[in-house]
Amino acid sequence: MTRTIIIGDVHGCLHELEALLDKVNFKPGKDMLYFLGDIINRGPYSKEVFLKIRQLKAKSVIGNHEFHLLRCTKAGKNHKIIKRIRQEFGSEYENLIKDISLWPFYLETRDFLLVHGGLVPGVSLESTDPYLLTSIRTWDGQGVDINSPENPPWFEFYNDFKLVVFGHWAAMNGVVRDNAIGLDTGCVYGKKLTALILPGKEFVSVPAEKEYFSVDE
Repeated sequence: MTRTIIIGDVHGCLHELEALLDKVNFKPGKDMLYFLGDIINRGPYSKEVFLKIRQLKAKSVIGNHEFHLLRCTKAGKNHKIIKRIRQEFGSEYENLIKDISLWPFYLETRDFLLVHGGLVPGVSLESTDPYLLTSIRTWDGQGVDINSPENPPWFEFYNDFKLVVFGHWAAMNGVVRDNAIGLDTGCVYGKKLTALILPGKEFVSVPAEKEYFSVDE
């Protein structure tokens, strides 16, 4: 049986990614491998993670960190994220920009839907602002404040049967609902990197080697 392996926010945590792929016994050419975006930034090995994902011919949706990088690049802004990523990636920087510009903001199959942030209640995927798809956490009814802990999570408004798998919300340390699963378990913050294996809804995690980035930074 072909397995589908979906991995949460890697953020440059190469060693943990390699350990997780070993632990799930990933088989290239047989298993389907997906990522939920935010493969870069904050962790120590963004370039190596990018090259690994490229080598494995895995698919990924755009995360808010990739989206921010693309927006700054398109606007011609010499933002600090561009300086840092350009320096880290060196000759691979142009390949990074070329590749992530082709990634979708969501990826839908017959059995599941992948998105980095989440879904806007009452709005079709095609009509949703890409910023919201990559960044939403909570819903205020308007989309003005999408991160307030005073408002309910977006997935409390989601009533469809199709499984939505998302990342972006490390503070939740994972979300498990019948129709929505969050896989950001804060690896870059010293917690763990998590994979979901379908169709059996099996969770596999590996611990972070260290805290690479503090939420206070």
